[in-house]
Amino acid sequence: MVSDQLFTSIPTDEAVRVIRQRLEQDNSWHDRTNLNVDQLTQLLELCLTTTYFMYSGDFYKQNKGTAMGSPISPIVANLYMEHFEKFVLSTAPNPPDIWYRYADDTFTKMHAANIDSFTQHINSINPHIKFTSEQEEDGKLPFLDTCVHVNEDGSTKTAVYRKPTHPDQYLNFTSNHHIHHKRSVVRTLLHRAEHLASEEEDKAKEVRHIQNALLANGYKRWMFKVPSRPSPTSQENSTSETPRPTSVGLPYVSGLSEILVESLGHKTSAHTTSLTTR
Repeated sequence: MVSDQLFTSIPTDEAVRVIRQRLEQDNSWHDRTNLNVDQLTQLLELCLTTTYFMYSGDFYKQNKGTAMGSPISPIVANLYMEHFEKFVLSTAPNPPDIWYRYADDTFTKMHAANIDSFTQHINSINPHIKFTSEQEEDGKLPFLDTCVHVNEDGSTKTAVYRKPTHPDQYLNFTSNHHIHHKRSVVRTLLHRAEHLASEEEDKAKEVRHIQNALLANGYKRWMFKVPSRPSPTSQENSTSETPRPTSVGLPYVSGLSEILVESLGHKTSAHTTSLTTR
């Protein structure tokens, strides 16, 4: 099930009330600020009710929902949706057996006979928050980047999911970006194949798809031999024994940036310098 336009559908007054209740129930935030509940609530309300934008030379005020792109919007939306879904599930006549949510996407399991009634129930709670449902088809149900397959014996497996309209276009190898960014594309796609596909056959199929897609984007075969990154444990051990390196952001200059990273690599950590395109 998917909620349409989540951020702009969040009722700000109810969200402030819900967050205030959470603050009153949890005292751990006292260690991070000297502000009290009233002050935090006032600041939150100020951030949520003073969203302005300009269109065709005229200023407008957003009257409903949280602002798209605001760093506080995901936090407010998640806190409100936690309250929303607890109420929905506790009052539903036939609640789903499984309910997993990420932002506005949910993965649910329920009897087919209860789908319509539950959808009507969840859409009756708030006039601005409406859910649409996508049901299992041919034993498959997508959820974010994962496709869940239901086998004939009732067991399940997972594989990587792409929309049918996915063009397989990625950062082109000939683009003016640092080679580390292109390596990251390869590493990320292979990491997804390794961790989202539950069976070796599907992993191998996904790796072949990635290789063909990236070759079509100009990538070289030697790039698929990507060294694995250090595990979080080894990184923690290394940082505890040695001082944490300083990160410096520099604009990317083709040719010069590669030489700079290589020269710094002999003196300090490879993560000391962060090269980004500006």
